[in-house]
Amino acid sequence: MINDRNKSKVFLLVIAILLIANIGMLIFFLQKKGPGNDNGRPDKKTFIVNLLKNEIGFSAGQLVQYDTLSSRHRQKVGGLYENIRNNKVSQFKKLAAADFSDSSISEVVDQSTTSQKIVEINMFNHIRSVRQICTAEQLPKFDSLFVKIFNWRDEARKKAGK
Repeated sequence: MINDRNKSKVFLLVIAILLIANIGMLIFFLQKKGPGNDNGRPDKKTFIVNLLKNEIGFSAGQLVQYDTLSSRHRQKVGGLYENIRNNKVSQFKKLAAADFSDSSISEVVDQSTTSQKIVEINMFNHIRSVRQICTAEQLPKFDSLFVKIFNWRDEARKKAGK
């Protein structure tokens, strides 16, 4: 039979192995995985640039034009999204002050719809601007692939099972 001293050594050995395994798992999961998101996929900008270059055939000059358009668009839309977030606070206060009446809910929804419409118009104008960079040969490819550009997150979520 195993005496108490040998049992203690076995338990200490098991604890040490489990501790080392836990530290190894922590290191594995906390490591930075490099560029891209947690799944090793490229970020949105890299994804779009690769799509424009590889699928549509954008030249270096076209990619520079796209980068300029994209930066302007991000600044413009970023401000719109910030306004929408800031308006949510005042909208909730307005709803609470009106005891969440049907008319106050309708008014807040109308405000939100107007803000969302402005965002959508800006997005479609941006798509049109990017499309105008295309050559005649690239237009059919762009028209068939631009949906992928704006749905990449949904596709990634579906693949990740989120």
